[in-house]
Amino acid sequence: LDNKRIGVGTTMYYPVEVAGALLSMGDAHAAQGDSELDGTGIETSINGRFKITVIKAADFNDWQMELDFPLGETESEWIAHGF
Repeated sequence: LDNKRIGVGTTMYYPVEVAGALLSMGDAHAAQGDSELDGTGIETSINGRFKITVIKAADFNDWQMELDFPLGETESEWIAHGF
């Protein structure tokens, strides 16, 4: 997801609808707005530490049961993504 609000400390929730699904991360940008609608972004490599946690349906909170889009959470805001 190309969103300048996703950064250090953001928790992302990605619904997984396929058994055995895989995760791929990359396509980092040094500068960019939200998405690449205008066709520009400064591509860069990415290094970091990521904590990946799989939350099984049996352990969902009520709001997670309804989640069908990527959602970000920071200390001060929710970041909703639509497709």
